[in-house]
Amino acid sequence: MTEQAPALLLTMSDVAALARVQRPVVSVWRSRAADSDSPFPAPVTRLRGRELFDARQVGQWLAETHRGNNPEASADAAAHAVLNDETRAAEQSFSAVTALLALRSVTGGPLGALSARDLLDAADEHDPDDALFYREVEGLGDGLVSLAGYVDDLVEASYGEAAAFERLMADRFKRDLRDLSDTALSNPALDLIAETAAALAATQPGDPVFVDAMGSASDTILAIARAESTSGDVTVITANADNEAARLLRRRLLVHRITRAGLEVHESGAFTVTGTAVHLAQFPSANHPAMSATAILTAIDQIVLQMDNDQLGVILAPASVLTDAGLPRDTDGLRSTILRSGRVRAIVRLPAGVIRHKPQQSQALWVLGAAHAHVQLAERWTMVADLTATALEPTVIADLVSDLIATLGDRGTVRAHAFRFARFVLTRTLLASRDSLVAGARRAEPGRTTQGAALAVRVDDLLTMLNTETDAASGLAGLVAEPTVPTDQRDSTLPAQAGSAGTQTVEQLLAAKHLRYVQGNRLDPEDIARGETDAAGIRLIGPAEVLGENPLGRRRIDRLRFAADYPAGRVTEPGDLVFTTAPHPAAIVDREGTSVVLFPARILRINPEDPNGLLGEVVAADIAALPPGHRRWQRWPLRQVHHRQSRALADALASVRLEQERAHERLAHLDELAALLMAGVTAGSLTVSQTAGPQISHAFAPLEGTN
Repeated sequence: MTEQAPALLLTMSDVAALARVQRPVVSVWRSRAADSDSPFPAPVTRLRGRELFDARQVGQWLAETHRGNNPEASADAAAHAVLNDETRAAEQSFSAVTALLALRSVTGGPLGALSARDLLDAADEHDPDDALFYREVEGLGDGLVSLAGYVDDLVEASYGEAAAFERLMADRFKRDLRDLSDTALSNPALDLIAETAAALAATQPGDPVFVDAMGSASDTILAIARAESTSGDVTVITANADNEAARLLRRRLLVHRITRAGLEVHESGAFTVTGTAVHLAQFPSANHPAMSATAILTAIDQIVLQMDNDQLGVILAPASVLTDAGLPRDTDGLRSTILRSGRVRAIVRLPAGVIRHKPQQSQALWVLGAAHAHVQLAERWTMVADLTATALEPTVIADLVSDLIATLGDRGTVRAHAFRFARFVLTRTLLASRDSLVAGARRAEPGRTTQGAALAVRVDDLLTMLNTETDAASGLAGLVAEPTVPTDQRDSTLPAQAGSAGTQTVEQLLAAKHLRYVQGNRLDPEDIARGETDAAGIRLIGPAEVLGENPLGRRRIDRLRFAADYPAGRVTEPGDLVFTTAPHPAAIVDREGTSVVLFPARILRINPEDPNGLLGEVVAADIAALPPGHRRWQRWPLRQVHHRQSRALADALASVRLEQERAHERLAHLDELAALLMAGVTAGSLTVSQTAGPQISHAFAPLEGTN
C-alpha cells in the first residue's frame, strides 16, 4: 500500500517568504485572484487564529501563475512549511524529522527510495547503542517511509542536511515548541557567549575543546563553531544523558560534522574532565527548565570543583541567582562558597531580552578561571560589570569580551588594560556585602584624559561661537571648562580636582534615602481639562508631557475638584523628576512644582539634604539615554556628580537652560514674523522693502524646481 505524503502547511508569512515578496503582497494576490480562473488556494485549517494553507497547492499556484520572485517555489515549499502530523505530538514530529536528517547525513543519500525495513536497518547500523536516532526512527511505524520522503524534499529545498536542520531549529519558535524554546537565547546573547567562549579558548594551547556537562547547549555550541574568532578544529565534550535535549544535541553535532566525545555525569552532578577546556553552561538548562536557585548553584559548584588551572568557563543564569541580593541564607552561603574558591574571575549583569520567551527576566554571566594561587585570600579580586542599561550591540560585545579576557591575567595585566565596563573589586568586599554583587559597578572610561581634553576643546569652541552670536550679554560668558587630570598624573602640590563620583542604581539610591519614589495619580478622564498652557487649574504631567507629545500646561485639573475628589492626591515639588517607562524610558525635571502627575508617569524626588551627587538634569539625561524596553526602573543606573563640581555644574546648566529659553523665544518670534509677512504681502495689506545694511544673497537660496 502506498503511503500518503504528509501534509505541509504554510502561514501567510511563510507564503511571502517562499515567494520572496512582502507579506501584504500575498493579501493582494488573494483578493485579486479570488474571481479569476486561478484563485489563490483556500486555507485548509486554522491554528491560534491564523489561516494555514497547503504548501504543495501554494507552490503549484505560484509556479502556474508566475507570481513572486522565486521560480523554484514549488520545489522550495517544503523548506518553508510546517509538517502537519496529526498522528503524533509536535515535539515527537520534530524529533522524528531531526532523527531522519541525522540518519540521512550518515547514509550519504536520499531516504525516500528505501523501504521501512531498510530504513530501520540503516538506523540500527549507524546507531547501535541508540544514542542518536534509532528509537525516534523506530517509533514512526507506518509513517516512516512517507516522512523519509518529506525529509528528502526538505534537504533538497534547503541545500543540505545541516541547513535543513537549522531551518527546523529556527521554526521551533513559530511552532511554539516550548520544551525546545523556553530557554533559547536571543541572537545578541548567543553572539556574546560564543565570542567569550572562543576568546577564552584562544588563550589555551591546541585546538579548542568545549565541555557541556548538562548536555543541552546546542545553540551555544553551534554559535561557537560559526564564530569568526573560533580557530582550529572544535571538539565538544557533552554529557551521555538520555533525555531529549541531549539526544537532539548529539544529532545536531553529527549533522554539522562537529567532533564529539562523551562525558559520564554522576547522579550527584560530579564529572571529570582532564586537559585544557572551556566549560559552557546555561541554567536553567533545556532538560531541567524548572531548576531552583539552589540547584543552579549546586550544578555550578560541581563545575568549579572539578576544574583545574588549565580550564576556563562561561556560565549564564538568572541574575537573581548569580548577582542579585535577597537569596535565602543557605543559597547565599552556597554562592559565597563558590566565590571564595577564587575561580569566579568576572561577574556581569546583562540587559533584559537575553531569553527569547522571558524578555523581562534579567540574566547574568560568570567567567571562571584559575584561582589567584600566588595572591593572599584577602587580596584576591573579581571584576564586576553592570550592563543592565546597555544593549548588546556588536561593539559592546567586542569591548566586553576584551574586558573579560583581561580579567584572567594577574594584577599587572588588569591594571594595564583599559576597561570599558568591568570594575576591580576585592572578593572579600563582595562576600561582606549584603547588596548586589555588581552594586556600584560603572562603565569604565578608557582614555579619559584624552577624552577630557577633547571635550574641553569642543566646549570652548561652542562657548566662543555662542557668546559671539549672542546680541545681549550671555549667561555663558563666564563659563570655563578644563580637562580633569588623572590622580596618577597630578602634581601633589596643586589643589585637588574633582573626579567621577560613580554610578548607582535607583534601588540603591532609594535604599540609602538619597531618592524618594512617589506614585502617580489615577484621575477620572472627565476631570481632565484641555486648553491653553496658561489656563487656570493645576498643571498635569503625564507620559504625553514627559515624552514631549503635549506641551506642559496643556492639560490641567481644577484645584477645588482635585482637593475634593482626590484627598490622597500628590503633587510635585520643585526639582522633582517625572518619568515614564513606556514606550521608552523618559524623564523631565519639574522646576516649578505643584503639578499633578498622571499615572503611569511617576516621581523621583532627590533628597535636598543628602543628594549624594544627584543632579536633576543629569538624572533626566541618564533616563532618556536608556534603550527601549528597559522598564525595570529600579535597575536604572544614574550618574553622580562629585561634590566639588555639583554646584558649578548646576549653575552652568541653569545658564545653558536660560539661553535655550531665549533661543526658543526668538525662534517663536521669527516664526510669527514670517507668517505675518506672508499673510500681509499676499493679502495686499503690507509692502516689504529692504533697507541698507547686511543682506542675504539669494544666490545661496535653492532655486524652485531644482532636484
